Amino acid sequence: MRLDELLHVSWDDANALVPDWGSGAHPTLAIPSDQQKNDTEESIPLLPGFEALLKRTAEAERRGWAFNPLSLQIKLGRKVKHRRLNVDWVGRTITRIGERAGVVVQSAKGDKPAKYASAHDLRRSCADRLVASGVDERDVQGVMRHASGETTRRHYAPGTVQRSAASIRKKLAGVPGYTFEMPK
Repeated sequence: MRLDELLHVSWDDANALVPDWGSGAHPTLAIPSDQQKNDTEESIPLLPGFEALLKRTAEAERRGWAFNPLSLQIKLGRKVKHRRLNVDWVGRTITRIGERAGVVVQSAKGDKPAKYASAHDLRRSCADRLVASGVDERDVQGVMRHASGETTRRHYAPGTVQRSAASIRKKLAGVPGYTFEMPK
């Protein structure tokens, strides 16, 4: 999910993104049109890890925002400008954490400084893990909500030649007419 979308996941507001465990055999996330880049209402599969995170909240406490980052000023007893933090502040904080942790996602090149992990890199790594796990590219495209599979391939799950080679060999292993050794 995009950070802005994550901050708009609600337990009970139909105008926000809402997890749905009751409408089908598998849990989904309902996304209203005004919360989408493409202005289309849809539901996407609720990924197991995200579902587990959401289920850490007891059912009796599932009301309001699912994620409600509050200013540290509240904890410190100081005056607060905004009770609920906005997406820009949360994004900058995540980037600062990536920088302090030394998580470089793009090395410095020429006059461009190194780029450190950001919230959007978490979205990219999710797509990469789905592809690496063998999830069909169209399903990854759907979860990422890309209109084009090319966007998913190019920016979020470019894969590697070695991953493709391993997948092909695994699928062809035992097929008559194909003989090769599988790496150990």
